[in-house]
Amino acid sequence: MLRRSFINFSQRVSRNPYVSLGLLLITLICSIVFSPIVMEHQSIGATIFSCLMIASLVLSLGSLTEYSPKTRLWLQITGTTIVILRGIVEFPNQPHWLHFFALIASMLFHLGMMLMLIRHLFSVKPQAEKLLAAINFYLLTGITFSYLYLLVNLFTPGAFDLASQGISSWPDYLYFSFVTLTTLGYGDILPLSPLAQSLVSLEAIVGVLSPTVMIARFVGK
Repeated sequence: MLRRSFINFSQRVSRNPYVSLGLLLITLICSIVFSPIVMEHQSIGATIFSCLMIASLVLSLGSLTEYSPKTRLWLQITGTTIVILRGIVEFPNQPHWLHFFALIASMLFHLGMMLMLIRHLFSVKPQAEKLLAAINFYLLTGITFSYLYLLVNLFTPGAFDLASQGISSWPDYLYFSFVTLTTLGYGDILPLSPLAQSLVSLEAIVGVLSPTVMIARFVGK
């Protein structure tokens, strides 16, 4: 019975773009809101939560990749890789390169999701569907930049500073990314290296221009 219900739900998601985009939106919001709370302490619970979020994102592909089989395959491969790597790194005495590859896979997965939404946004679709795609794209932008910031700090330790204390956990960068994307600029986290400052400037520009471009497109229609 449970298996049949899951199959029916999967088929519904795969056929209805509104359901796919709605599930994607709910998953992204849950990831943004609850990740700082759940992942405050690295534990098996945080890993399970992260894997569930990735699985939900993969499930939401459905009709969004109906005409992009290569994009669907790319997202399925990178999503599966993330789940496997994050499960492995929970075991003790794992090499650091596993964390690095998990980070790269996460970044590539979210970039693939953004590409999928861009194609969906500029295709011949109903306006309400495009609006959902635009909101999801905006949220994915903040998440993707958080992985870029974490990657920069891995290669150049001290690229960011949090009240004279180094930061290394992804939720810190997630928070900083959305503060930058929305141009709030609280000033509690500071980009110190030139590369970090360039990325922050780029995200601030994207944060300002994205809503402007989207609104102009919808008004034009």
